[in-house]
Parts: sequence; structure tokens; C-alpha cells
Amino acid sequence: MIFSRDYRRPFWRGFVHALLVVLYGIFISLIILSLDGLFQDEIGIAIQVAVWFFLIVLSVATCGYLIFYEPTKKLLHHHFKAASVMMGSTLGWLFVFLVIFLIGLVVTSTSPAWQSIIFYL
Repeated sequence: MIFSRDYRRPFWRGFVHALLVVLYGIFISLIILSLDGLFQDEIGIAIQVAVWFFLIVLSVATCGYLIFYEPTKKLLHHHFKAASVMMGSTLGWLFVFLVIFLIGLVVTSTSPAWQSIIFYL
């Protein structure tokens, strides 16, 4: 039983981890988009590349921790069902957030073709 008492907590922790990944992605996107505006082209290209590289490494480490660390820890402690529920939950919620984001892009699109498709739905 996937939603029995023992597996509700990993399911909702997967939701929290997926939400944190999305919020972190939005935060990093805002930093990257405002990086040029913050320095107003006063920093060299080498420093920009170093900052981008640091943000990429930091993002991979943070997202890897939020997505894979706790299920792996549960797996090493022989809690196979809890690990699979949490991993599936996290990846499932990330997919749901991606679909919501894509639907939002389609709805806010200014293309007349998309507007006619949405009108018929």
C-alpha cells in the first residue's frame, strides 16, 4: 500500500523537496537575469564566466541534494519502499510543476494560433 501510514511522510517530503527545487530554480534564474544589470558591464568576461560556473556547480549540488540524498540515505538503510516512494514523489511533483509552467507559457503566449486553440478548449 503506497499511502499507508509509513509512506505518507516520504510522499509529502518529496513534495517539499520538489517545491524547494522549483523555488531555488526561480531564485537562481532571477540572479542570472539580473547579473548584467547589477554590474552594468563593469566586470570582465572572466569574472562573469567564473560566477556562472560557480552558480552552475552550486545549482547541481543543491538540486542533487534535494532530489537524491534522502532517498539514497533511506536506500542504504534498507528502507526500499520509502526510498522509492520519496524518489517517485519528488520526480512526479517536479513533472507536475513543469507541466503547470508549460501550460502557463501557452496561456500567456501572444501567438494567435495558441489563442485559437485555447478558445476551442
